[in-house]
Amino acid sequence: MPTAWRTRLSATPLVAVLAMLAACSTSGTDLGFPPEETGTVVVVAYLDRDGNRTFTPVVDTLVGGARIALLLKGSSDTVRTVATGNNGVASFTQVPLGEYRLGVVASSLGDSIQVGSIDSSFAPSPIGTIRLETAPDSVGAAVRLTFPEVTLRQVRTMPLGKRVTVRGVILAGVQSFRDTTSHMSDSSGALRLTRVVLRGGLVGNTPGDSVSVIGLTSTRTGQPTLDQSVITRFATRPPPVPVQVNTATAATAANGVLDANLVNVTGATISDTSTVAPDFKVTVSDGSGSVVILLDGNLPFVRSAFRPARSLNARGVLVPDGAGRWSIKPRDPNDVVLF
Repeated sequence: MPTAWRTRLSATPLVAVLAMLAACSTSGTDLGFPPEETGTVVVVAYLDRDGNRTFTPVVDTLVGGARIALLLKGSSDTVRTVATGNNGVASFTQVPLGEYRLGVVASSLGDSIQVGSIDSSFAPSPIGTIRLETAPDSVGAAVRLTFPEVTLRQVRTMPLGKRVTVRGVILAGVQSFRDTTSHMSDSSGALRLTRVVLRGGLVGNTPGDSVSVIGLTSTRTGQPTLDQSVITRFATRPPPVPVQVNTATAATAANGVLDANLVNVTGATISDTSTVAPDFKVTVSDGSGSVVILLDGNLPFVRSAFRPARSLNARGVLVPDGAGRWSIKPRDPNDVVLF
């Protein structure tokens, strides 16, 4: 095995799997001419199901039937096109030495899948560049296929039923609420995740977790959501900082702009309480207007402590009621301070 092939494999574990599949070769002679020096290009295509932008055994899927195009570098001339087999591998043999780039025929992927990156010679790019330098050189590349990668703001404007990938930070863990919802934010805004599933054996997700999420664009109680959300955690970060608002702003989520966001109200006075089994509603106001603080039945609040005329500070995520109003849902008892 040539030194150049071994060097590339040591830095790219996924491509290393292909070493046994790649055959180094040279072409034969033709009418007395010297044999043309050639090499081999081996490409694997996989669907990045956890959105972590690298190959994850067991989780990710090797994709068959993806048509990989080998093109001359600096042009649109296609040298050869090969479809990946059931093992996700496409091999280009007897390729003349030189520089090429790789592409994927979009029509072979279907409407919901796109190319996330092509990792060749350890330089991820939308279209990977490869170089065959010395016969019988062999080069490996990995094509990462994904569901469309979008921002949370874009999710809010997309047609329903589209499977997408988003990345961001958890605002409220799925273990906080009985309805299997979670909340997340990115630089574009916040969104509620519904029917959440956690990867990696996690039993909950912590506010501040850096995650990727794959789900279906949907709605619940009049607001956009990401349904059947599958969450993968990358790292744990400091807890997110809530948006400071008054109670009137919280009740309308700033006319919907703050839907699903983490907010904080201070100096609010309790005017009424009621049980809406299994939850508990606490109506409060800081003088700007009233808002409901909804204590989830999944959380161990001491409900008798919430008496009219008592004051409180409260953090929580904004949840719509479907009738143009929002409630604040604390994530745990520490989110509410009574005084």
